[in-house]
Amino acid sequence: MASVLERNTPSLGSDDQERAALDFLVNRPGSDVRHSNATLIQHLQGVYGKLKAWQCRSALALAGLYHSVYGTESFHSQLFAADERDTVRAVIGVEAERLAHFFCMLNVRGFLVEIDADLATPERQLRHSGRMTAADKLDLLHLFLANWLEQLPRLRAIQRAQHLSLFRGIMPLLTPLARAEVEATFGFDQPPRPRRETSALTVAGGAETAVEVLDDFIPPHLQQRLAALTERNIWRYGWKASPTQDRHYFWHSHFAGDNEDGEASCEGELLERPLMEPVLALWHFIRDTIATGHVPVRVYANGHTYGGDGHQHKDSERAGHYTALYYAHPDWEANWGGETLFFDAAGRDVVKAVHPRPGRLVFFPGVIPHAARSPSRDCPALRAVIVVKTFCSPRA
Repeated sequence: MASVLERNTPSLGSDDQERAALDFLVNRPGSDVRHSNATLIQHLQGVYGKLKAWQCRSALALAGLYHSVYGTESFHSQLFAADERDTVRAVIGVEAERLAHFFCMLNVRGFLVEIDADLATPERQLRHSGRMTAADKLDLLHLFLANWLEQLPRLRAIQRAQHLSLFRGIMPLLTPLARAEVEATFGFDQPPRPRRETSALTVAGGAETAVEVLDDFIPPHLQQRLAALTERNIWRYGWKASPTQDRHYFWHSHFAGDNEDGEASCEGELLERPLMEPVLALWHFIRDTIATGHVPVRVYANGHTYGGDGHQHKDSERAGHYTALYYAHPDWEANWGGETLFFDAAGRDVVKAVHPRPGRLVFFPGVIPHAARSPSRDCPALRAVIVVKTFCSPRA
């Protein structure tokens, strides 16, 4: 099989040819049809731009510019009919048209299963199969990746979390610049470099304690998996944060543990539920970084929409109990509200407000009075928080 560099270092492609190919596409009727919350021409140009930025050869970049012009299994609009392939060849060249047509005819599920099978072999090499050579697979992988990453910001969270294991597995096959973009996007191997803010608070009895807010802490690939979980059918309506809350409830999903100030670990319950694997990974990340010596005693998610505030409450009346709040929604705007409010020991004044920035984690002792404010009327999204309550013996 040709090496990655042999296949994908830039060739002496004609800039004039690429400009002509783009002009021809822009002027084609139907190029402004909607595609993944953009227009088709915007998407095609974005894919082409990524392949050029990765320094792929001209033929592969041109294939990216035309990668769905015949329609695909998920995008059914056609800019060119099957009997117009000669017209496209005349514009982008034989090799680029062949790759673009190959991509349009691709059964994505079957292709990815085949890639997984190749990567599972001891040599971890792409293999010839049917009409598809190892070199074809490598080109189509770069096309598939560029196509996916270009749409990523516009996809739903549950879609963004697809193919994470594939992208991690194909990293050695990619051009260095493509590999760098995958790593920057998903953070598979990046060590956490959290930005940490600690606020000192006084609780009942005059004791000093603290609320810690951590950003850029949870790896992006885990953030995407947790956001995807919140878009699944896991929610039940009717939960309340305090006995004072007798109406305007909110959404809830129980994962593990009980409702009391327990001390027994509930990690075994998470292990028994495959759907909770990203939550288990979140707990392990918390345990290994900021909660050494703790055990999880209760794990769940709360979902708030407009009008569904949580009343002021404490998570525990006992020392040794802590709460980690992780804001799992994928997007949030400043005007959407939804802050977590922390109160003084008497519960009369707000002493700290934490904006629910996606990927942010807040860690604090359960004895601090706090409340979740519902999103504003302008907010179209679910305020989704994954909660991990822990216990660490004060004697430890």
